[in-house]
Amino acid sequence: MAAFPGAKNVPVDFKGKTFLVIDDIIGVRSSLRITITTLGGVKIDMAANAADAINKIEHRTYDIILCDYFLGEGKDGQQLLEELKRRRMIKNTTIFMMVTAERSYEKVVSAVELAPDDYLIKPFSGEVLRLRLERLANKKTFLAPIFDLMERQEFRKAVQVCDQRLQAAGPYLLDLLRLKGELMLLVSDFAGARQVYEHILKMREIPWARMGLAKAQFFAENFQAAAEGFQQIVADHPNYMSAYDWLAKTHSALGDEAAAQRVLMDAVAKSPRILQRQKDLGETAYHNEDLDTAQGAFEAVLEFGKFSSFAEPEDYANLSRVFLDKGEYTQALSVMGNARKAFENSAEVMLHAAVMDSMIHDKAGDKAAAQQSFNEARELFEAAAKKPESVALDMVRACYQQGDQAMGEQIAQNLVKNNHENAALLKRAEQMFERMGLHDQGKELIHNSSREVIALNNRAVKLAQAGDLKGSVELLMQAANQLGNNNVVVLNAVHAILTYIGQSGWDEELALVARGYLDAIKQRDPEHKKYLMLATLYKDLSAKFGVKE
Repeated sequence: MAAFPGAKNVPVDFKGKTFLVIDDIIGVRSSLRITITTLGGVKIDMAANAADAINKIEHRTYDIILCDYFLGEGKDGQQLLEELKRRRMIKNTTIFMMVTAERSYEKVVSAVELAPDDYLIKPFSGEVLRLRLERLANKKTFLAPIFDLMERQEFRKAVQVCDQRLQAAGPYLLDLLRLKGELMLLVSDFAGARQVYEHILKMREIPWARMGLAKAQFFAENFQAAAEGFQQIVADHPNYMSAYDWLAKTHSALGDEAAAQRVLMDAVAKSPRILQRQKDLGETAYHNEDLDTAQGAFEAVLEFGKFSSFAEPEDYANLSRVFLDKGEYTQALSVMGNARKAFENSAEVMLHAAVMDSMIHDKAGDKAAAQQSFNEARELFEAAAKKPESVALDMVRACYQQGDQAMGEQIAQNLVKNNHENAALLKRAEQMFERMGLHDQGKELIHNSSREVIALNNRAVKLAQAGDLKGSVELLMQAANQLGNNNVVVLNAVHAILTYIGQSGWDEELALVARGYLDAIKQRDPEHKKYLMLATLYKDLSAKFGVKE
């Protein structure tokens, strides 16, 4: 890789840059357009709100985004940025600058995990804008080779480049260390990430570094230490909202769902418009049998979902299920009716609705309507290519209500086998059986189904330990083909294949199988830590054996 020049500022040609200005006031948009043209910018698009901006970003790549913090009804600028980042709609090389009339925004932006690259306080001159953009463009240029490796998921190489650049980092030292810490989390080097963040914290107490340290503890399953870290961030920086989410997640990992709910309720009170946080609160409260809180959270999901692309059929089913358990059957049916309207002609909605209608009619005493809806649900479920976990659990419940225990058991067994290490889902399944008065039967089914998968993995490990790597590969591939939705099993198969290739040489047929497994996981869970590690290992092995992808 070519050496990079040292960190230095150079003039920027804005004529070649693409701009997006996001503001709900037309006069402000026009004024910013004029200011940008004085810098030499000519490729300038305008958006009046978050939805308009997302639509434009879906169809064009922008180098520079200037976004007002207040965007009228719907998302504000910070929420827009978080959605763009989480959906990977903008690249790391894109400059995202927040514009606001609020001088207090500096305090707010210092306490968020996904912060903009910079912010400007209105009013500002064209010269101030030029200097800020020039500084950011130079920083992005300095970090661009690392960003490029990240785009290609070559995370270990990106860590190496970070190390190469540290001596010449200059004003970008903290940016470089932050990137290195994030990369080490991605490749599951949690001890290394912890060292990076501890080094940063010795230099300066920074919320995102404290956050990174706590995440490293969480991923290393040091949950108590992680909880203490997230709690410190919440105490010292009460506006750092993602710390609440991680603290709740850590409480759940420690088995304290009541504490998780309290944290999420505090977070929602401060920042109610984040859909995933409301969903997490609803699910946690439902698990804790706090149906009123669950209802409020799921109703908020539907309300705020009007302005989000993250709204999904499951949101309606969640609220309908709460009404069902509260005995409010008319409301439960009405929610699913609204779902059909919101997602017209959606096969997934029709499945959710048929399953929920079956359970609701049954509890309401209309056995004929319940049977009719169940028959529809069974046909849709069997035909569905995608069966979300929530609808599978509801289908199990509907099967037992309609006396089709055999189908219910089969669905439950498949669900558990494909999620045998998903503690949250297994808890939900056990609680569902308990609500049906079948706690002991459900617990035994879950235990036996999980044990089958664990036993299979153990057999594969023993084969590998005995030196029969090929036998281990064949056994895990057989399991992966049977349990294609089980990320753990599929990734174990990939790991076995890559270990075999690393020791025995490149095998094109096995490599294609591994690539297919990795692609399947990428579709379902692109942030999965083991997936990221194995995707990097696959690339390393390809390079080692001179294979072009």
